[in-house]
Amino acid sequence: MNNLLTQRGPSRRNFLKGAGVALMLPQFASLAKDKKDIEPPKRMAFLHVPNGIIMDKWTPKKEGANFDLPQTLQPLKDLRGDFSMISGLMHDKAKSNGDGAGDHVRASGTFLTGIQVLKSAKTLRNGISVDQVAAKKMGHQTYLPSLELSSQEARLTGSCDNGYSCAYRFNISWAGPKQPMVPETSPELAFNRIFTVWDGKKVSKQQALVNQRKKSVLDFLRESSFDLKRKLGKEDVEKLNQYYASLRQFEKRMQKEKPKILASKLKREFKSKPGNFKEYLDTLSDLIVLAFEADATRICSFIISDEGSNRSFPELGVKGGHHSLSHHLNDKNKIKDLEKIDKFFTERLAYFLKGLKDTKVDGVSLLDQSMVLYGCAISDGNRHDHENLPILLAGKGGGTIKPGIHHKYKKAPLCNMFLGMLEKFGTPTKSLGDSNGIIRDF
Repeated sequence: MNNLLTQRGPSRRNFLKGAGVALMLPQFASLAKDKKDIEPPKRMAFLHVPNGIIMDKWTPKKEGANFDLPQTLQPLKDLRGDFSMISGLMHDKAKSNGDGAGDHVRASGTFLTGIQVLKSAKTLRNGISVDQVAAKKMGHQTYLPSLELSSQEARLTGSCDNGYSCAYRFNISWAGPKQPMVPETSPELAFNRIFTVWDGKKVSKQQALVNQRKKSVLDFLRESSFDLKRKLGKEDVEKLNQYYASLRQFEKRMQKEKPKILASKLKREFKSKPGNFKEYLDTLSDLIVLAFEADATRICSFIISDEGSNRSFPELGVKGGHHSLSHHLNDKNKIKDLEKIDKFFTERLAYFLKGLKDTKVDGVSLLDQSMVLYGCAISDGNRHDHENLPILLAGKGGGTIKPGIHHKYKKAPLCNMFLGMLEKFGTPTKSLGDSNGIIRDF
């Protein structure tokens, strides 16, 4: 496993000096004088569920610590000290604001960006999402800057929900206004993309050749370059240095290897098509845990189900599709069916969080090192309400978050909380979407 270690401050950096160059090195566990000098990397995950939630079965009545667990949160009772409930946040840009119908597509498009998406089936306009802000600043430290997963095949073209591009419905992670980070839906393809399975035996001849090629050509050119530079003018020396810098960057990209996973350590087979929806979601969850454990990535978004999804749940004894039921018009039977769906999704969240909690890297629980945000940009699906959003935050964020509290805010933008998460993650930014401040007290 590749466990990179970060520093708490410049005063604890080690420097490699030579030939007039000082390279700042990471902290290594074997060289640390005190365990306090070592800070394991943080992880960040965003999980999306669709169509709102029956809020009176979701929202605790008590604020602060030791809050009550309503019906939908009961699957999390064994983890109650590992998560907080967040009430009162909103996404103004998921509202119409003059654009007419299309609340579901706006809700998913704006979920992690806080931007009013363009109402067009042909032209995209969104913003960078919170996960990609972190990935741009921290993603170079891992094999994958970020990981995007979904239970639903993404669409980038066509019209979805009253004239909006389908790209907003099936993508919550955005690298820029026109750059959706298309999620992988096949556990098998995602696994193969991230990992190399290793049998634990001696390095093969082929792998030895690969390792040899990893040695930089600059290592062989360095001595001769000193003699060459003596013969060059100032501008040519600068040109040579730029060439070497470009070559080094190219080499770094070419040399980046997939994390190796010992075959005997795999807990499950990552099939292309798991047997049922429950197994499918749990398989994708296991993949995230494994990716975090191997430090293949530290940033992930997971569309548990796409906004506006009309998936049926006969295995829960539910008749009708999820989206259709969400417009329940206060029909008690439809509300009961929705409560069953809400609880099902919370059970899958509990499975994922338990996987993180039970997995330790360097003796530290992955959940303690993570911040996991679960929810959506619609509260009441019947009314398409984008205020008082159903948001749950799990994990301790490497000691930066105190879980076990019900926080209640007053119509604050969800992006204010995203800014707080980015700050705690070590990737602060001044603004995001419609943010008008920063929330840190969670």
